[in-house]
Amino acid sequence: MALVGVAAVRAVAAAPQNPPAVPIDYETARFDRVVHALRITERIAIDGRLDEPSWQRVEPATNFIQWEPHPGTLATEPTEVRFLYDDDNLYIGARCWDSDSAHLTVHELKQDFESREEDVIAILIDSLHDRQSGFSFWTNPAGARRDVQIFQDDAQRSQDWDGVWNVKVSIDEKGWAAEFVIPFKTLRFSSSPRQEWGINILRRVKRKNEDSYWSPLPRRYRTMRPSMSGTITGLEGIRQGRNLKIKPYGIASVTQLASNSLAADGDANGGFDLKYGLTQSQTLDVTYRTDFSQVEADQQQVNLTRFNLLFPEKREFFLENSGVFAIAGGGSPSGAGGGANVFPFFSRRIGLSAAGNPIPIVGGARASGTTGAYDVGMLAMKTERFGDVPSNNFLVGRLRRNFQGSSSVGVIATSRDSTDSGDDNQLYGVDTLLRFFQRKLDISAFLLATDTPGREGPNQARLVDGVWRDNDFSVGGQYETVQPDFNPEVGLVRRRNTTHYSGDGSWQPRPHDTTFIRNYDVGAGADLYEDAAGRVETREQNVRAGIAFQNSASLLLTVTNTFDRLVEPFAIQRPVIIPVGDYSYRRYTVAYSSNRGRGLSGSFKASAGEFWDGHSWSADGGFELRPNHHVDVNLTFSRNQVDLPAGAFTTTLVGLRLLYAFTSNAFFNSFLQYNATTNQFTSNTRFNLIHRPLSDLYVVYHEQRDTASGLLLVRGLTIKFTNHFDF
Repeated sequence: MALVGVAAVRAVAAAPQNPPAVPIDYETARFDRVVHALRITERIAIDGRLDEPSWQRVEPATNFIQWEPHPGTLATEPTEVRFLYDDDNLYIGARCWDSDSAHLTVHELKQDFESREEDVIAILIDSLHDRQSGFSFWTNPAGARRDVQIFQDDAQRSQDWDGVWNVKVSIDEKGWAAEFVIPFKTLRFSSSPRQEWGINILRRVKRKNEDSYWSPLPRRYRTMRPSMSGTITGLEGIRQGRNLKIKPYGIASVTQLASNSLAADGDANGGFDLKYGLTQSQTLDVTYRTDFSQVEADQQQVNLTRFNLLFPEKREFFLENSGVFAIAGGGSPSGAGGGANVFPFFSRRIGLSAAGNPIPIVGGARASGTTGAYDVGMLAMKTERFGDVPSNNFLVGRLRRNFQGSSSVGVIATSRDSTDSGDDNQLYGVDTLLRFFQRKLDISAFLLATDTPGREGPNQARLVDGVWRDNDFSVGGQYETVQPDFNPEVGLVRRRNTTHYSGDGSWQPRPHDTTFIRNYDVGAGADLYEDAAGRVETREQNVRAGIAFQNSASLLLTVTNTFDRLVEPFAIQRPVIIPVGDYSYRRYTVAYSSNRGRGLSGSFKASAGEFWDGHSWSADGGFELRPNHHVDVNLTFSRNQVDLPAGAFTTTLVGLRLLYAFTSNAFFNSFLQYNATTNQFTSNTRFNLIHRPLSDLYVVYHEQRDTASGLLLVRGLTIKFTNHFDF
């Protein structure tokens, strides 16, 4: 029997502290989780009250099972979720009973809110029922909205995907309720007259740090996975419609530069994005005169390494369906998973210079989606000539075959071709993700090659990565080599011309009494980098020990030994130059993060010890004040003090982010940053009104000043209006 009886589970859940887990076969438990959707003709008012008679005519999904803090036991606060539908929409009614509804934890109203630190209800819908992909819809007791698109059984996800849907909530003395409406045109499903979809539901009670799932998950999984979902039945005679969406925009801006202090340059423009459903599961996106003015300025970072920093993608057109273009073991096109070294496709290479300045985009198109067991993606973009940068055409193609058990194999190709003769670049490669033993063992691998005129040497990048994950421990290793002439000009390589070997293991045992401590964390890791001749460039070993507290706070201590060989001088900070030579040094790091479920929280990391041929200490962290779900004040700081024979220097960065949410559709956001090293003060202030789903008004003001002289470097005001038409 996959799941024990409800009465037995309730008996265990009612026992004293630390009840024993109920034996669950997680791989088969999902087959016992089936809920029925009821077709209705009654009009449903989306007000969060669940008072229409239809809600009482359908059986709910109940008996949620804890994932934390006591896996396998019944949730301490009951949850009931019901499903209704008509010709156009799926309606979901969630009743979240709570024995202490006066102390619900809710901090944010903003769109795509941070869900880990507050009460939430989340619905995962695998509408293709392929056990690989899906959409999740989240809300909290304030009615904030968050949606996520999932690929490859959550191996890739797009947290910036935005769909057309709505939710309203209500709170009473017995808990809270959420009422969702999700148009069928927002989802992707087959044309079968009878539908069965994958479904799972998460309930989070933050004050208890309790997560529970309707279709239970083993503790080694951190998020809902389509492969572990239950089933929703009863969906008959539904269709997506024409699925045509058009989003035009108009924009006006004025900019003043330091070189033109007496006058300002004005500009006005317009364009559009178009989305069309080619099939039930494939989408064509077209953009003309793409604009990204609502994007805030990149946050400044201090770089004390020899390697490139990674600035993540923030532009809407490139974020949707980005998981289709990601490869196993490589970095995401949006920059998510920033620890990766090789990004075969990195969308910031299109329409942005190396310094982050916009390069005008004429337009482009993207076709992406699923065909049977295949994920397919094609992208084409054209940029205008910009100063000394020629006009470029960019092409990206991606095909991935998914197999039962969430494994896959795929191919990828990219091309950049400019209007200057002989200025072009191509990449092509294959990758695979293999999952074994009920997805405890993951093996990723890729083989990539590039073709660039004038670079005729070894041109490949190869990787094999394996990790074993169980509930209390994980162990993994990786081999990666990047040859000298591997040059992905539509991608990114952070560390070139090197071979990298790494290994890591961690053990997270739980104490017998978990009243205050959820688990301990003990681990060790090692990295070895060699150059093309097989000589050691960098060798690093670390050991760490930490505690994860039951209230979600954490403490971690790390000791790191590093060996670095410099074959050419390294300018760590002008005019300080580290000379050629071999360097060995040891550093000690302590990191603490408090419970972010409280109104005032913070994090702090300090590191000290030897550094190259001298010493340094660094500190960074921040404080966050959230007195209610309308206000969020976040102060961050970073300070490095370095003392080397070649010279001493100090870097300081201070940032302040202010968010005020008037409603779940109107936001004021301001980010201020001071860099004491460069004597620059940057501010980016934005007002955003969502006047209808996926339709926005943006007012953005940006300013940068030199604090030493007080001179203005640049400032600008931009107003942008978009309107989403759905046919």
